[in-house]
Amino acid sequence: MVDYVPLISRAVATLNPNTRETRQALYQRARQTLVDKLRVVDRTLSHTDLNAERAALESAIQQVERDAARRAAPQRRPVQERYEYHDRPPLKEPRNWPRIATVTLGVMLVFATGAALYSFWPRSLDDVVSMAKQRSAPSSSETEEVKSDYVRLRQLVYYRSNQPQGTIVVDKSQTFLYVVRPNLSALRYSIGVGTECNALSGLYHVARKEELADAKQSALGSRVLYLDKDDYRIHGFEGQVKLSAGCIRLIEDDVKYLYNQTPVSTRVVVAN
Repeated sequence: MVDYVPLISRAVATLNPNTRETRQALYQRARQTLVDKLRVVDRTLSHTDLNAERAALESAIQQVERDAARRAAPQRRPVQERYEYHDRPPLKEPRNWPRIATVTLGVMLVFATGAALYSFWPRSLDDVVSMAKQRSAPSSSETEEVKSDYVRLRQLVYYRSNQPQGTIVVDKSQTFLYVVRPNLSALRYSIGVGTECNALSGLYHVARKEELADAKQSALGSRVLYLDKDDYRIHGFEGQVKLSAGCIRLIEDDVKYLYNQTPVSTRVVVAN
């Protein structure tokens, strides 16, 4: 479990003004960033692990907030006895200009460092999440095109469904295929839908499976899952999903994974 207290404390120290409202906004941002980055770093992260990281972050937020509230509380100054010296002139404290300049420079450096830490807060949280899950963060050399296509990659997503676990749900309008998993989640695949599947809708089952020797020479790729009617099938292909011809199409890496995880007689629900 990662200790979030030092990271949150440094971020709170940079707030200007440092009020309860600005701190709460910072905490909310930290909560949302933690959830998003954990799902990016580990696509198969379990609900229990995610709750554990959330609990650790909440505990750290409460501790930092208590410290901030204690520092903001007014301090009672002891009452000092008043002495009157009517026969003496008031004392004048000599000004120490080098000391004043040093203190001023130190304050300026503190503010500059705090602003830099606040601006790099999301990047720091990424590093913490990466250490927690022992996974490396995405390389900074990735192209913008690859990052924008992340949503099309096979990944674990939040998914509410009344279908039993293991059911394949094909959403033709969104061009996604879901495999229902426990705890309101599903494994999502990007698919292509051929014109011959326009009438495909309703409940089906995987009737049989077939491995093909040469994926490059076959229009169905290396793996085929036949539904109740042989005219309807889930298959792979070489190339981009949107440029292929066929019924329900997945890229080769995805169709192989789905093929290995899907037994015969699996329920397949197709929605328009």
